[in-house]
Amino acid sequence: MFTETSHLLAGLIEQMPEEVHLDPEPVRAPETGSARTARERREAAERKRRERARRKRGGVPDPQLVDRAIATALNDISRRAAFRSRAKALGNFNGMAITLEAILGQSIQELVEHRGVGLPQARAAIKQRLGLTRQA
Repeated sequence: MFTETSHLLAGLIEQMPEEVHLDPEPVRAPETGSARTARERREAAERKRRERARRKRGGVPDPQLVDRAIATALNDISRRAAFRSRAKALGNFNGMAITLEAILGQSIQELVEHRGVGLPQARAAIKQRLGLTRQA
């Protein structure tokens, strides 16, 4: 029995071509919708991580930190100007205004003194967030 199998196997091996050409790239199954969504989310998260790291290296404050500084500045200014009591007495907000200069100054001061951001970075971040400079 082994001799018949040996002859048969030897005959098959002799009939095989010298080189077998395989496809260089196997054909992949098409990407499903959920797999594509997951891949896109991973790529977006990686882009955001790189962007945050780049901003951190450059000393640029996080946009949320800048927003909080602006909100705090507006709150401080309106309290000092007693907007609430004036509006309550008048019944409206007519004639009450906050200058852009006051918002800029107070926001920059908030970032520098209370949030530990450098003065040049604070100025640039506040101006950019308020739309006062061109974005690169």
